[in-house]
Amino acid sequence: RRPSSAMPALATAVVALAPRAPRGARPPRTTKTITSRDGVRCEVSQLAEPPARLRFSMDADAARAVIEPAFDEDSRQRCMSGDFTPALSAEDIAAARAMSPDQTEFALTYGELTYEGCTRLGEILAMGPDDVFYDLGSGLGRATIQAHLQWGIKRAVGVELSAERSAQARRAVERLEQNGQLDHSRRLDLVCANLLDGGYQEATAVYLCCCCWDSTFVAQALEVLEKRAANLRQIVTIEPLDRKFGLRPAWLTLKLETRVGQTWAPEGYPCYVYEVTR
Repeated sequence: RRPSSAMPALATAVVALAPRAPRGARPPRTTKTITSRDGVRCEVSQLAEPPARLRFSMDADAARAVIEPAFDEDSRQRCMSGDFTPALSAEDIAAARAMSPDQTEFALTYGELTYEGCTRLGEILAMGPDDVFYDLGSGLGRATIQAHLQWGIKRAVGVELSAERSAQARRAVERLEQNGQLDHSRRLDLVCANLLDGGYQEATAVYLCCCCWDSTFVAQALEVLEKRAANLRQIVTIEPLDRKFGLRPAWLTLKLETRVGQTWAPEGYPCYVYEVTR
């Protein structure tokens, strides 16, 4: 059984355009210490200033201050290598294993982009007010919510198979809306579904947190995007499609290999940005 529900809500952000940075220029970085709720301290490197082409009105700390209180205490973000959320139900585990039967043993261990990592991803994608972002395997929805609050895009969509995680994400959005922190001028959708069932016609950028998925499922996901995402321009993965999965889609060209913060690697985990060249 695949539970399916959608919770539209809206968020807003403002971006200011500035002169383009000189070619080859490397923006300065700063390092700060984050302490998790269980006392673990970790160093996080982030851009001291975003690329000159795009400046967000909300930085990572501001995004954290707005979003984090909307989550239940047992689901607050922590930097650690293991789960920081309640265990999934047997039903949700079975659904995940059926979707990607040969996924690694760590596939059910929850992790997500840190607020710094999501900010960095937004800087890399440099999306605008006409863009639509999809997070496929969105978990608790933090990155989807942050993208809409911070990136200044037309629409952000999170697609998550787990009914439990989807419910937590929707509760967070409801609290943000009750607090007047969301704006109905932009769309924010959190969908509980198998990502292979999506349409993606509007998507201009897609993020796949695919480090634990099996090669067959990744190939299926890419096939769906190739056929259905007519407006897609960028795909971001956290594993190299060729070296990890043996996939070399002719319609994708690797544009950038970098690192973004994840809860299991807040200092930065590999990130691969592919340009759609069909």
